[in-house]
Amino acid sequence: MKNKLPFTTGNTLPEATRLLIEQNTNEINIKRINYFFFWMLLIEPLIILFFDVKGLMTQDTQKEWIYLSYFVLHLTLWLISLGWNLMRKTIKNKCGAMNALIPVVAAVVLVLLSLINGLDQISGNGITVYIAYILMASVALLMPFPTNLMVLLPSYAVFICGILLFQADSFARWNSLINGSIFFLAVVVISSYLYKYYFDNMLHTLELKLANEKLNYISTHDGLTGLYNRLEFEHQLATLNQQDENKIALLLLDIDYFKQINDHYGHLVGDQVLIHIAQMIAQAVPDNFIVSRWGGEEFLVAGQVESLDQALRLAEMIRGQIANEYYPTEQGLITITASLGVSLITGDCIKTFDHYFKQADDALYLAKEHGRNRVEKSVL
Repeated sequence: MKNKLPFTTGNTLPEATRLLIEQNTNEINIKRINYFFFWMLLIEPLIILFFDVKGLMTQDTQKEWIYLSYFVLHLTLWLISLGWNLMRKTIKNKCGAMNALIPVVAAVVLVLLSLINGLDQISGNGITVYIAYILMASVALLMPFPTNLMVLLPSYAVFICGILLFQADSFARWNSLINGSIFFLAVVVISSYLYKYYFDNMLHTLELKLANEKLNYISTHDGLTGLYNRLEFEHQLATLNQQDENKIALLLLDIDYFKQINDHYGHLVGDQVLIHIAQMIAQAVPDNFIVSRWGGEEFLVAGQVESLDQALRLAEMIRGQIANEYYPTEQGLITITASLGVSLITGDCIKTFDHYFKQADDALYLAKEHGRNRVEKSVL
């Protein structure tokens, strides 16, 4: 429950944001291509059975090689679909392996569909298959430029070859070449635009989320040390108090002679001392403890303990670590000490937080009276 350090600045955030957008994009692509191969796994056997096999069973030997080619292409598509579905169910690092394969697999599938489109030119002049599938690929798969171009270009080359080889009608040939090229360029542009549109929207969403997180952080944390402020400390304490029936230690720490540090070494050194003390306290206490800057040079710590003695041992450890360190300044090394007052929240609903805080504050006053650089417990 220790409060987090302030947000990272510099170039780290844009890189982290870019990676997060790429991860979301990959997840979308994987989900969509999973759906595609699932339906291909069901549809391709029907095409093979009712079209390819039926064609092979005809007596027309001149067209037998055509239907055999259809059969091989559709069977290859089915086997790729089967392999993809088996792979996504068995491999451990699904995202890592599948992300790298998506552009390759998409390019191969589009090439096979372009080959089918080429065979279609023998008996007709349509390019519907080619247009439909490159449009589907551009809309379904989010790919930036030039990745989308590299995925679509092999199928376009095969499409051109298929038209030139199998289309006998010269008018239909040029008409298909022109229309297919226009659709190819349009699909590259559409795919690039869709990726940019998604990227910009995702970036805007993440920026809004980050802005809200920063506002929330500012409202709940001390600006200098990054510890919880008073309001958030009390909120966290209420949550901690509800977890179980353990006693809760309340440690109030005050840096000794802090005004003299500011007067003698300057406020910049004073601020650095506060930051360093805050880090020492946060590192010294267990992870489920709450640490706050209560005000000025005072820090308030709370956490579950089994007894007052355990709380006193923790306070003494913190005091000792602070006293045993040297702080470098332009005027040389200085030592800092701190006094601590400790009270124990027992869960008595009649007594409020203010009651226990006053006990810790009174104990801190005793530590100051008795010479500072010491720990005192509350008088019950």
